[in-house]
Amino acid sequence: MLVSGTKDFPTSPEDTFKLLTNPDVIVKAMPGMKSLERITEHSFKASMEVGVGGIKGAYDGQLDLKDVHPGKGYRLVVHGEGQLGFMDADVKMTLAPADNGTTLSYNGEAKVGGTVAGVGQRMLSGVARMLINQFFNHVLQSANEASKA
Repeated sequence: MLVSGTKDFPTSPEDTFKLLTNPDVIVKAMPGMKSLERITEHSFKASMEVGVGGIKGAYDGQLDLKDVHPGKGYRLVVHGEGQLGFMDADVKMTLAPADNGTTLSYNGEAKVGGTVAGVGQRMLSGVARMLINQFFNHVLQSANEASKA
């Protein structure tokens, strides 16, 4: 499933990048994220609980930031496995200066397998959009708080 879109932030590209790579912000912003433990500077062990269409499961995995360019963007690579299947995502995030802050563009692909994949592509696409919007809205809330400080 392909994922893409844009989101505007009221903070500079550098500050937006810091928010998007801050484990404390990610844990609060990512729906279902239970914990995020740093392995290396750009790799994290993750534990999530996510549900789709009444099917809810726990996933353990890894979140990696690749091709990291502070203030400009990175690739987010996620892999998780649980009793109900697996999920993989590879999403490129690009930050660009905008009139009132930063415009983030994201483009990538997400895959799911196992029981969760059985709920259908149309439902999964809708859930993916919802999770992405929730994530960016929570990060945006952090950005708004940072811009007021």
